[in-house]
Amino acid sequence: MSLDHRRTAWSGATATSADRRKVGMLAAALAVSWASMVFHNLWELPIPLLAVENIGPLALDIALLVVCWRWPRSAVVWAVILAWGLLNMVVGGLLTVLPLPVLPFVPEQSVGHYTVHLVYAVGQLPVVLVAAGVLRRLRHQKHGNGGREDRDARADG
Repeated sequence: MSLDHRRTAWSGATATSADRRKVGMLAAALAVSWASMVFHNLWELPIPLLAVENIGPLALDIALLVVCWRWPRSAVVWAVILAWGLLNMVVGGLLTVLPLPVLPFVPEQSVGHYTVHLVYAVGQLPVVLVAAGVLRRLRHQKHGNGGREDRDARADG
């Protein structure tokens, strides 16, 4: 079954070019997110590329992408994606660089360590921005405010 002919579970509507663009942008954002995490893990820890600490998040990213491909207009799916991006950004990128007493380790306080964590945190921005943007558009559509995706859906139909 092609992407053009599949139906979304919630709305019964055919997937539009706007839906395909959202999923494509998400794929690119998740790739950047994962690459920044792997950069951190290889540089700081060093954790091998095929370790569960790297492959586990990749598997979750792929699962999120598949679920989003299947239900591109689900606010719940996009909220989960946003939460995943924020979790990585805040916990992995920001909090674990600080010498907090709740952490089971004492992080190095150096410019190099801060730089690696900055790369990690910034690498999460595309996921956060894509998911937040889609959620905003979905909210506007739900409230009847229209938007570019509504016009795209009408043009595709």
